[in-house]
Amino acid sequence: MNWERMRIGKLKIVGALAAVLLVAGCSTDTDIQQLNQNEFTLRGMIASDRQQIDSLQQQVRQLNDQITELKHEDTSDTQSDSGNDKNLSTRVAQLESEVSALNAGMVATPANPAAAASPGAEGAEAPPGPIAGIPPGTAAAAPAAEAPAEIPPTWPNDLDAEIESAKTSNADGIKLYRKGLDAMKAQNYPLAVATFTRLQHQYPKSELSEPAEYFAANALFETGKYDQSILQFNDLVMRYPKGRFASPALLREAQAFLKLNDQIDARLTLQKLISDHAGTPEANSANTMLKQL
Repeated sequence: MNWERMRIGKLKIVGALAAVLLVAGCSTDTDIQQLNQNEFTLRGMIASDRQQIDSLQQQVRQLNDQITELKHEDTSDTQSDSGNDKNLSTRVAQLESEVSALNAGMVATPANPAAAASPGAEGAEAPPGPIAGIPPGTAAAAPAAEAPAEIPPTWPNDLDAEIESAKTSNADGIKLYRKGLDAMKAQNYPLAVATFTRLQHQYPKSELSEPAEYFAANALFETGKYDQSILQFNDLVMRYPKGRFASPALLREAQAFLKLNDQIDARLTLQKLISDHAGTPEANSANTMLKQL
């Protein structure tokens, strides 16, 4: 099964990371940087898994709705002949089989590969981190309540500066960029995401591509799509590791992980922020957050 192969592959990655950690004390700076890069890549894979699981849950809900509707038709239609009854029963059975397969796929894909690879982690991580769209509120969400997730975002100030700068800019895609900035200012986040995404597709080499992805990721965060925002922030930092939005993107990514009650990846992201962008205001905030995790 594809899900099982993905799970095994990620466990191998985690095992490799663990081996590197054991010798990190005698590693060179280059080795440590490579370890950080591997950890960062793994976080992106975890976020991608969450999206796939979210999609599977949506399919399960749709199939369950179809099953309920078909069973209702089966009980209400007293005029049905035996042939139609058999067809209906067969369809219901097929749908229930699909639901079972999808549920099996979700079980085969760990929400946190690192936890699955650690001995004894099953007991500590029995309830996996919530999927996007499922609000916290269970006992598993209690640790996140103590996390400093309320640090004010910096993007509103960045937005005002970009709006002012865009007035005199002639960069490729500037019209779309201004439209996206206006949507962000009006808190029309879905329109902002659509506009910035269009800009990136039409003008991939534009100097505006970097800030467009940054604001799109923040728009996703503001609408509660934390898993998708993590992917955007991660991609932004991978493409522009020294860019002007790299440190705020990492800080916001860590906050998104905390919204998903994933303190492990939040810590890794904060540590990368402190290591790669020491002395920045975001690194100072990261230090504060780490002390409270």
